[in-house]
Amino acid sequence: MKKSVFIFWVVIFCTWIGGSAAEAKVYIDIQSPSFRKFPIAISPFQAPVSPSDPMKLGERATDILNSDLDLCGFFDLVDPKSFTASVNPNGSPSSSSGNDPEAAGQGKESVDFRGWANIGAEALVVGEIAYKERSLIFEARLFDVVQEELIVGKRYTGEITDLSRMMHRFADEILLAMTGQEGFFQTKIVFVSKATGYKEIYLMDFDGRNIVQVTRHQSICLSPRFSPDGTKIAFTSYKSGNPDLYIKDLRTGEERCISSYPGLNFSPAWSPDGTQLALTLSKDGQSEVYTIHPDGSGLVRLTDHPAIDVSPTWSPDGRKIAFVSNRGGNPQIYTMDADGQNVQRVFFEGDYNTEPAWSPHGDLIAFNSKIGGNHNICTIRPDGTDFKILTANLERCETPAWSPDGHFLTFSSTRDGGPHIFLIDAEGTRLKKLTFRLGGNTSPNWSPRYKE
Repeated sequence: MKKSVFIFWVVIFCTWIGGSAAEAKVYIDIQSPSFRKFPIAISPFQAPVSPSDPMKLGERATDILNSDLDLCGFFDLVDPKSFTASVNPNGSPSSSSGNDPEAAGQGKESVDFRGWANIGAEALVVGEIAYKERSLIFEARLFDVVQEELIVGKRYTGEITDLSRMMHRFADEILLAMTGQEGFFQTKIVFVSKATGYKEIYLMDFDGRNIVQVTRHQSICLSPRFSPDGTKIAFTSYKSGNPDLYIKDLRTGEERCISSYPGLNFSPAWSPDGTQLALTLSKDGQSEVYTIHPDGSGLVRLTDHPAIDVSPTWSPDGRKIAFVSNRGGNPQIYTMDADGQNVQRVFFEGDYNTEPAWSPHGDLIAFNSKIGGNHNICTIRPDGTDFKILTANLERCETPAWSPDGHFLTFSSTRDGGPHIFLIDAEGTRLKKLTFRLGGNTSPNWSPRYKE
């Protein structure tokens, strides 16, 4: 059977392998003013080695989990080499140290909690990878080092290509157990790239891994946007000559044109309940904001102004829509009720503010602002207060999109030549480059969390 490229709903069998009363405890209060990063160690995962796998699976898995936990900003990663040195000055693991590959997947009796506590770890991850009947099995446990208790244990079974997904899934388990909040490590980012010479749409893991091509229009595709359940994307394509609006089902590959009015059919934005899309049409001469049902029916015009109105984005409660208009002379951010009433300007500084993106919690709107000659990613509250520049030291930055937890944004930037896709936290302090291949990578959009 031919394997579909739309495989981020891969079945990875997950088994619970134990826990304790400790799992009900919240270790990290990320809302607390006195929040501190929680010291956690990841004992290097053990895995079979083969000549066809020059980078050991264990090393790769450990690197992915380290990267996930470091990126979220809630953990202080304790170097496991310090543990090895503390129990064995020669640098090789002791068979009783808790680093023993045969003991890594076992219970708490095999873990040297005192040794890990001595180097400052308050939580510990141990695990191992094995092959069985052509399946990849990853077993991991998270321990409370201070209380010497198991917090959570999981066993995942899948294919070797599922390794990063297993690591992301366990990272989500760690975050949920430690903070009580869901993570975003299993999410995806959709974006536009010219890697083939055409502007096509691609998918990748939130950290830039596992890139797959979604469209093969051999044309220009723009503005991909995930549906609220993450199973579909809406986007604009010129494959028929006109910029028409399409919806693609990422599970089946089915693609439908839902809006092909003369002129522009672009900048789609799904309503939170998935029953409507806001979009920009120029069928009557001027660009205006409309809503339409995903089957192409029920077209309703929301804006009616001599100015240009574009780039709608819904508030998470579905009651408001932010959009861009030049009705004040230059492109600026406005909000209106979902029926087009009560239009209000949000920001009164700068002469070029575009591409609004409403945060999942509804408390912020991210947007592109031209400040000091450069395009930056900024945030502001819907009432126009608390303006903040996140990318002041970067090159041209555009098209911000929020992570489902509201703690990060993805965007494109010409830093390092680009444009490339980057990730930054909502405070503007942690930056990660996600794409590296040439061709120009733009217009990212972040998926919701996927429900199992």
